[in-house]
Formats: sequence, C-alpha cells, structure tokens
Amino acid sequence: MSGIRYQITFKMINIIIYLLISSLSLVSGRSSSDYDTYGFIDIKTDSMDVPFYIDGVFVGQHPLKEPIAVISGFHEVGYIPPEIQSKKIRDNLSDGLKRVYVSPGDTLKVFLFYDHYLSQAKRLESDYRVQRYIGASLFGMVIYLLFSII
Repeated sequence: MSGIRYQITFKMINIIIYLLISSLSLVSGRSSSDYDTYGFIDIKTDSMDVPFYIDGVFVGQHPLKEPIAVISGFHEVGYIPPEIQSKKIRDNLSDGLKRVYVSPGDTLKVFLFYDHYLSQAKRLESDYRVQRYIGASLFGMVIYLLFSII
C-alpha cells in the first residue's frame, strides 16, 4: 500500500485525545459507570495485512491485537482509504464499507470480505476518471462544431 499518505485529521486528533483521557481515567480508578459512554469495535477480515479505517481514520491492519475503543453511536468501518472514496464507489462496494452502531459498554464484531474489493475500488475510480475525460472531450467537440457552423 505504498503511496497512500495518512494525514492527521480532526477526527484522529479527537480519537487520540479521547484515548489519553480514557487512559488517565483508568489510572485514577474511576467507577465502571464512567465507561458507559463508549464501546468497542472488533474488526476481522478474510485476508492478511488489510488496512482498517473507522470514520475515515486509519486504526491498524489485520490482524488487530485488540478491539478499538470508540464513542458509542454510529460509525463507518471499512478498508477503503478515504482518498479514493466517492459516492459511486461507496454505492458499488457496499462490502468494503459498513455503517454500524456501537452500544455503550458493548463490543461489536464486524467482518469485512476483502478479496479483490480494494483493487476493484481503484479500478472504478480510474474508470470514472476516464469517463469524465471522455465526456469533457465530447462536450468540447460539440461546442467547437456549433461555433464552426456559425
């Protein structure tokens, strides 16, 4: 997966701050009721070294050593990098991205079928780019023909 840049985003900073606060809470000996605001996501797949993303933030590669702590609520789990996600890819590759709900204090197990979906996502992205170039070229030729007639 060389060439993919991982950028620090606002969400990643929030996750890091949240994990630091959670760690400090564990050390200070707070009660278990303080931890009812978050849950865990345990991600599995059928292939090795698959990158995992939660809400567009890289969280590790398969196999993960332990479940990922997240704030309870809806999250988007997948292996398609945010750089190549578009609406068409998200619609066509529903197995590559899953929207899940994590209950407070619960561990949700998510299984993603990997196989060839990432290469298919990259191919779809290049196909859409070619379609845009062809469409722009045809539009340019029509405009040229209209002005050459006048």
